[in-house]
Amino acid sequence: MNFETVVSDVKDRLETVGAQAQDVAEISLETLKKANQIVVTNAQNLFKVHADTVKVVFDATKTSFEKALADGLKAVAADPVSYIPAGREPIVAAFNDTVETFTKTGEKLVKVIKAGYEGVAAKISGEPVVKQVKAGAKKAVRKTTATVKKAAA
Repeated sequence: MNFETVVSDVKDRLETVGAQAQDVAEISLETLKKANQIVVTNAQNLFKVHADTVKVVFDATKTSFEKALADGLKAVAADPVSYIPAGREPIVAAFNDTVETFTKTGEKLVKVIKAGYEGVAAKISGEPVVKQVKAGAKKAVRKTTATVKKAAA
């Protein structure tokens, strides 16, 4: 084996690895963009839910306080429970929305990261991504169907 053959072989391998590295970087960047979009969107939704909840609870508290001031100390001392603001329901609803949002965000992030990983693995191994996407889609449909059946039961 002569020197030119070795140099040519190394050059060909470096070009292949370089192309794969560029594809991996592209897929990784797209995956990060998708993941970032999921996180930002859901964080904005949570902020809106919590801001709305704070407004509702503050208004209920303000109304209750004004009523207590208008009725006087004797009325408040006679029936203190009637002056407690009705803020439990919005707080519980916000908590449930938060839990649901975190759960869905986590599920979406797992899907995006898994798809990115599978894309990178496919580029490195040379396997077509279409097979992996079809298999992932079938699995997602089965999981969604099972979830819907559980919810309906």
